[in-house]
Amino acid sequence: MALEPRRPGRSSTPRPPKDGFTSSPLYWFLLVTLLAAAAFLLNWRLNEMREPAMVTEVPPETPKVIAKEVAPPVVDQTPPPPPPPPVVMNEPPKPMKPAPVIKEEELKFNRFYKTVSTRLVKAHVGDPARLTKEVKAAHELRASPNSPLAVPSGDSGLRAKIRRTVDEYWASLDPDRCVPHPDAEKFPGPVLEPADRVITAVNLPINRSRWHSTGTYAAPGERITFRISSGDADLGLVARIGCHNDDIVGATKRESWHRFPVICNSVALNKRTVELANPFGGPIFIDIPGGEKNAKSRDQIRVEIVGAVEAPIFIHGKTTRAEWENRRLAPAPWAEMVSDHLVVSVPSKYIRELPFDEAQELMTTWMETVDACDWLAAWGVRRSAERVVSDAEISIGWMHSGYPIKCYLDSSKDSVNVKKLKTEGNWGFYHELGHNHQSSLWTYSGYTEVTNNLFSLYCMEKISGKKIGEGHGEDLGVMTTEMALDPKSHADSPFHLLSQYYYPVKQFGWKSLRDTFETLGERRDVHKADTLVKKNLGLTGREVEKQQELLDKEKHDLERKIKAAIKEKKDEDKVIAEARMAEIAKEEKKIKEALGALSKSDSDERKKDIFVRTWSKHVGANLGPYFACFNWPYTDSMKTSLGALKPWMPANFPPTKPGAKTAKTTLFGSKNEAMAGAEEKQGDNNTGNAQ
Repeated sequence: MALEPRRPGRSSTPRPPKDGFTSSPLYWFLLVTLLAAAAFLLNWRLNEMREPAMVTEVPPETPKVIAKEVAPPVVDQTPPPPPPPPVVMNEPPKPMKPAPVIKEEELKFNRFYKTVSTRLVKAHVGDPARLTKEVKAAHELRASPNSPLAVPSGDSGLRAKIRRTVDEYWASLDPDRCVPHPDAEKFPGPVLEPADRVITAVNLPINRSRWHSTGTYAAPGERITFRISSGDADLGLVARIGCHNDDIVGATKRESWHRFPVICNSVALNKRTVELANPFGGPIFIDIPGGEKNAKSRDQIRVEIVGAVEAPIFIHGKTTRAEWENRRLAPAPWAEMVSDHLVVSVPSKYIRELPFDEAQELMTTWMETVDACDWLAAWGVRRSAERVVSDAEISIGWMHSGYPIKCYLDSSKDSVNVKKLKTEGNWGFYHELGHNHQSSLWTYSGYTEVTNNLFSLYCMEKISGKKIGEGHGEDLGVMTTEMALDPKSHADSPFHLLSQYYYPVKQFGWKSLRDTFETLGERRDVHKADTLVKKNLGLTGREVEKQQELLDKEKHDLERKIKAAIKEKKDEDKVIAEARMAEIAKEEKKIKEALGALSKSDSDERKKDIFVRTWSKHVGANLGPYFACFNWPYTDSMKTSLGALKPWMPANFPPTKPGAKTAKTTLFGSKNEAMAGAEEKQGDNNTGNAQ
């Protein structure tokens, strides 16, 4: 018979109570989570409070107490700056100096930047272990602001070797295998990491030519991809990395190079997807070609840029206060201040703390400056903006004109200092803008560094509030007297030559000179000149134009005959054709004179003659005798044509003895003023900027 299991007996020890919630694993998990979250929030709040205190300023009136040395808070695991020295009342106060730019201060901007684009990609850079011989040779060519490369001007062999190295380096560049150049971090500079690589789309108007800022930056060595619509592949678009486009190898007067000779590159956007990389990095631009077809277009193109870093950018009239407060902190090392008339490219450190109101006023002032130059040159609507770029090394001068206008890094601060521009002005920047507005129709041999300074004088007056003749450290009135007394000995002095314009502008104003430039610009075009001279030599303007058309056709045929005669060795036919070409040249000269048209190939004497006649008619006075004091032509024909106008002379002119004081002979008053000389081209190639 089966036995029943035995029941356990009662124990005299009481049983422990059942487990409560506090002994549950879930309770301890929630408790640990809450404590961790609280610790994280507390740590974040403390770091935020520490951030403004990275640099401790000691008030100048501190009592006689020695400051205690307190270690600054640790930020991002980087070594803190050393504590300030003790302040002792017995020592005389030292002048305040701007704090040096250190890595921690730069990184604080990057930490608070909020990336605008929401589409991110990974950075792509080549393998530094797989360098070609061309890349290795270029990496051995070192030049930076603090460690310049010595290149004697007379060492043609060294320069030729560098030329080959540079050309082979860029020719062998592969966007997939590109790596940063060793000097890229020194110039143009490093991207502040960590920084997002983004996908950005920009919409650009076709009728605005030249470089368009995109607000993006290519990090050194990183691949950038450009995407466009297939229908835009034949527009002639070009993607460019870098704004420092001076080629230093050809700068024979530069014996110390403060950067690699060539640091910009570009690629044609002739298919839907194109890649480009730059071992030095740089701002990214889309270059749109000019032309009448594009000028009349109202279309926009869309370009997508993949893999770039966002850069500080201020667009006049578009960037809002809130956007600027964030965008000025973007991680790229170069920033752009953009307007429809002028764009300034500077190191980002110079605009990091630029307030919105000052940024707005700065670009308004630059707009007014370029407007003033356009007005004086009698230009129409602009098709592109001027550009000013500061660089570690430029090809010629302290500044030089062109696109862009170039200056050294020392001038960076001045280009974004609106208070200084409006009170002191900047002769150098105005001087270079003047070069870009010059015309050979009223610029003569030896006057390249003269007529451009008419724009400097006007901007000093219009923008910076100076009286005419001020702003350059020279007494133009005294110089005018000296010039009249001895024109020959002062023929090589740009400011003596400039002084010739001083009294007429002072007496009759800038508008008369502006109207003169406008009239001369119309005379450049034979068709417009027909409205100025209805009848000459018994022929109507249209008949003279027909003669010119026939001569053009005959010239074309003769050129073909000369080429054929040379090829077939028919010397007699060649001599006959060349003789007829010489006769045509004389006939063309008569036609130009009949229509009053000008060209830059005309003689200085003829251009001066027409200039004086034109200005005289606009002021209602005969300026011929005045300019004759400086050996300008005053022909019988001019006397006859201006006979109805009263001759004009300023007071106490022409002079009979030298002035009481001697004028200065220096060309410019400070190092910030350009001195490029005859090697700098005048701005005829820039007149297409105006419609």
